Amino acid sequence: MESNDPRLTKAKPWLAPDAAAGSYALGLLGLEERKLLYHLARDIYSGAGAILDLGAFCGASTCCLAAGLRDNPRAPERRVHSFDSFIASEPYLVDFIRDQFGEQLALGQSFEAIFRRTVADYVDRIEVHAGDLLAQTWPISEPIELLFVDIAKTLALSGKVLTEFFPRLIPGKSLVVHQDFYHPTAFYLPVVMDSLAEHFTIIETGRDSSVVFKFESPIPQAELERASGYDFSFIQQKAALRRMMHRVGMPGGDYLRLGECAAIGTAFGERQFRAALVSATRQSTIAPCQVWSDGLKWCGAFNAVHIRNRLWGSASKMPPPSATDRAYMIGSSVWSAIASRFKPAR
Repeated sequence: MESNDPRLTKAKPWLAPDAAAGSYALGLLGLEERKLLYHLARDIYSGAGAILDLGAFCGASTCCLAAGLRDNPRAPERRVHSFDSFIASEPYLVDFIRDQFGEQLALGQSFEAIFRRTVADYVDRIEVHAGDLLAQTWPISEPIELLFVDIAKTLALSGKVLTEFFPRLIPGKSLVVHQDFYHPTAFYLPVVMDSLAEHFTIIETGRDSSVVFKFESPIPQAELERASGYDFSFIQQKAALRRMMHRVGMPGGDYLRLGECAAIGTAFGERQFRAALVSATRQSTIAPCQVWSDGLKWCGAFNAVHIRNRLWGSASKMPPPSATDRAYMIGSSVWSAIASRFKPAR
């Protein structure tokens, strides 16, 4: 339940009863995410660094950020830097553009023209960076104050965000918004942010699928390299997910249970994924909501090979679970079976 405490809504203006969305441009953002982005750009952003929109898609996030920047008198010369390949690389992108914009695109075709039409009202507040993010760079001398991340769809892209953009964050000021934080297929994002927990605090545990982190202290190069290379065993991933469940509380903790299921399935296969999903849904205590429903829908179409290919570029590149990881999973399965036999009937 949302609080109406004026002290809270002053610190988090996106929670205020009259919070604005800034833009209702067609896109995959939820209403609460739109309010979040608009008010971060309008009320929190100081102009000390740049605003980056990593993963602009058809322009909804760009419009919300640009609207907030337009209404922010503290940074009249600043622009939103919008990054995207603007290539329909996944079937769901093709389907969305067909259903929402009435345009037929083939896989691999550009939708940049749709983006530019969508953001036309804010053209003086936007700088577009079109192309593969893996080939993009950001000036080391240009700090970043607000970083919206909706592009870390693979481990390579996640690593690029960490190595190219995180070193430009401003300690004690910069905010990082992870839009896919609660999506099951992005289970690596909570793992990575847990590994960097010493350097970030969480200031918003959930607006739709987005979580907001405040950057507190510089990250040593060794920690950044480990996170960007996703150098974590399965046991370490699961422990990180459990710690993050505790940090975000509810309902975010239940959303991350689905991510834990995806991590199990990615490492060990679909039979283990289905068993974990049954357990996760039984343990869930949250009321039905869009984030949970979307997560369950995605879980219904889970395909381990597809996820491995997507995250690593090829399933063969995924490091296999270690003997310790396998022993851990066997022990967990045995313990779960025993616990379920002695669980009191409701």
